Amino acid sequence: MAQHHHAADDLNSPPIGSPLMGDPADILMGLRNVDVGVVAISATCAVSFVNDAFLSAVSAAETDPDAVLGRHYPEVFKACSLPAEARPPACDVPAVAAETSQMRADIAWSPNPAGGWIGIAGNAQGQSQGAAPQFEADELTGLGNRKYLKTCFEQMVREDQGERDGVVALFLDLDHFKQVNDTLGHTVGDGLLRKVAERLKRAIRREDVVARVGGDEFAILLADNPLSCAEDIAARIIKMVSRPFLIDGHQLTIGVSIGLAARRPEERDPEKLLQRADIALYESKRSGRNQFSWFKDEMFAELERRRDIEMDLRKALLLQQFEIVFQPQVDFQEHRVTGFEALIRWNHPDMGQILPSDFIRIAEDTGLIIDIGAWVLAEACKAASAWPEDIAVAVNVSSMQFEDSGFVNAVSTALATSGLAPHRLELEITETTLLKKEEVVLQRMNDLRSLGIRISLDDFGIGYSSLNYLRKYPFDKVKIDQSFVREPFADDNAHQIVEAVAQLGAAFGMNVLAEGVETVEQLARIRANGCASIQGFLIGRPIKPTEIGSFLTAPLPTMDQDQPPCAKEGDQG
Repeated sequence: MAQHHHAADDLNSPPIGSPLMGDPADILMGLRNVDVGVVAISATCAVSFVNDAFLSAVSAAETDPDAVLGRHYPEVFKACSLPAEARPPACDVPAVAAETSQMRADIAWSPNPAGGWIGIAGNAQGQSQGAAPQFEADELTGLGNRKYLKTCFEQMVREDQGERDGVVALFLDLDHFKQVNDTLGHTVGDGLLRKVAERLKRAIRREDVVARVGGDEFAILLADNPLSCAEDIAARIIKMVSRPFLIDGHQLTIGVSIGLAARRPEERDPEKLLQRADIALYESKRSGRNQFSWFKDEMFAELERRRDIEMDLRKALLLQQFEIVFQPQVDFQEHRVTGFEALIRWNHPDMGQILPSDFIRIAEDTGLIIDIGAWVLAEACKAASAWPEDIAVAVNVSSMQFEDSGFVNAVSTALATSGLAPHRLELEITETTLLKKEEVVLQRMNDLRSLGIRISLDDFGIGYSSLNYLRKYPFDKVKIDQSFVREPFADDNAHQIVEAVAQLGAAFGMNVLAEGVETVEQLARIRANGCASIQGFLIGRPIKPTEIGSFLTAPLPTMDQDQPPCAKEGDQG
């Protein structure tokens, strides 16, 4: 079943049938990104050129063209024997037998005037000669659309008589695509989608089908494909999509998460197959992104749990199931409490207390984080208004909240309603927020600072964090992620980073706080690296608002002997 292919329009490639002039390797490099599979071998059968499309057409185990160069052709492409009439004399390659694998690509060979041979991979042999489904294109990428995918699936099912490997579906979602749209605009985003589509077409065989089924979502149907081969193709796609893209002068690097599912016997509904692949895709994203996962039946239970949490989350605010606890922050040089971080907990009637790590992401995916975040902000300000005047309250803000047009007004309302002095409110944002357009982020930060509040950079040191953020944005505090404090990650490199952040923060007038400090030894390292403030179980676990008064009147730990952790690590934030 042929997917419509078009040569890349950003290359000045010579026509495939034109004579080669000059160095054949240099000329062939112009064919690296075309959709037609091309291979060149020397008179001794050493591979001198191969492109992605050829590797895909012959379902090669190797996915990197550069890794094939110089190797013996029969060794790399065992199933792709050369026809007798085109076999170079120096190559010990058997003639093609009629019973060769049905999925072997038909390779047309011709002599290379500069020496050796050039092979062009055509349609796979053994394909059905029936009429192909009417192609229906996605307007942006030129790939098939969802309707076309459904039609192709139905034809694959009709052709499957139980004598071949079954159909495998891949469901793909681009990692970090939204950040490209948000920072560089939809024109660049659309250009990126088109380039991704070109790479996906080169990653699959001609009998396979790729379609765009959503904004940055794609689906692929692999026909007559062993499961191991499907994994090879998924790995090839991840590798190809992870290579940098050049779009309108911007070099972009993204990833792709993939879910795989095999068609079940008698299954004739493509939506059920795609649904299972989509569930597996969620597992890939949950496990860290830029990887693939096969569907497993137990994933249905996890999906149902997520749906239950989502449904209950929508009622939790109305039913007053949330509560706020506060974890102390201490300046150990002055040996005093400087503030508390507000941490949300969900007291679920059936599941018990649920930590933020188990529901905040769902709240962000559904947009519920806006209302939940506004509630946390209001409750934290209300509680802090009863504390001593020199004690601040820190509130976490998600990137979705920060971008919301009503966020500044929500902050103003929380301050006005509670009567809390603005300088006692500290909003904590993460690096994810800073990945948006710089001018937009700066304007929002300036709008908030004009209210008199303070802004902190939370979890510094993970993901995309850069010391340049400290120079570019007006932060009042930097919170170093706990991974730089705790063993086994707190190595010499981590200590140097903490020291550099502490020095740079001091130069810019920022307070630097280390999170997750649990032992005196960790405190000693932090102190030696120039950090003046800490938060963690060494000082105190999160406590209820009614316990704040007694905590402030009690003496702080002497910090001269090791303190056992007060709770599980997951309760830290």
